[in-house]
This record gives sequence, structure tokens and C-alpha cells, in this order.
Amino acid sequence: MPETFERLLANLKSKDFALRIEAILEFGRLREKSAVPALIESLSDSETRALACWALGRIGEKSAVKDILMLLADDDPLVRHEAVLALSRIKDRRAAKPIANLLRFDTDEKVREECAEALSAFPSENTITALKTAIQNDPSKLVRERASKSLVVLRLKKLGVK
Repeated sequence: MPETFERLLANLKSKDFALRIEAILEFGRLREKSAVPALIESLSDSETRALACWALGRIGEKSAVKDILMLLADDDPLVRHEAVLALSRIKDRRAAKPIANLLRFDTDEKVREECAEALSAFPSENTITALKTAIQNDPSKLVRERASKSLVVLRLKKLGVK
């Protein structure tokens, strides 16, 4: 594995887009924790940041949360979507409020839909309030449905049902 790791690390820094993508996919597939610092660096690459979010979410390393949180304000909806998904997989409580804000204010329906689902990973009164607000006010039927499902999940968790 050490030579494979070193090769993937070199590929991650390559100018060749395909090699960078291959490295990120492989690190995510392997859930390679030692790759987290390099993957965090990849978040600054506009071509690979969405995929780097995916890989960091698969790895589940809390040290990446601060950097992923910054991507919730990215111009690219795909990056915001993948950042929300990664944060929901990592389940760090620091993500709950920013995801709730994104649910309320993001202009992209798919991002808000992912936010509604992600909030089921963060049980709190604030999360419940954010989901209820989305159910009542979001213009998208898909977002309202996803928020309803997440609210049910949170209520079941509160009852001790997994």
C-alpha cells in the first residue's frame, strides 16, 4: 500500500485532471485517513473540489469539517451539494446551523433538498424548527417532502427507534 499511496498522492498533485480525479476517487473508496490533508488541499482546486468533498465525507474525518464548511458558500451548486453531503456523513455538530441556514436561503433546489435530508443527522430543536419552516415555506415540493421525511427520522430517533 505505501507505494500505491505515494503514487496516488503524486497523482493528486498532477496537472493531469484525469489523474487527480482517479486519486480522489481511490482515496475515497479506500477511506484513506492519511490522505485527508492532501484532500483538504484539493478543496482549493475548482476542478476537483466537489469530488474532494465526496471523498472526505466517505472518510469521515472531523479535521476536514472547517474546510468543508467554507464550501457551503461556493458559487457552484454541485460543490455546495457535495459539501452538505460530506458534512452529514461526518456528523459534526458544527455543521447543523450552517446547513439549516443553507436550507432556508440557498437558491438551488437540489442543494436545499440535500440540506433537508442532511439535517436528520443533527437532532436538535433548531434543526426541527428549520425543517418545519422548510415544510411550510419552501417553494419546492421535493424539498418539502425531504424535510418531512427528515422530521420523521428525527422523531423516531427521539423515540429510540433506529
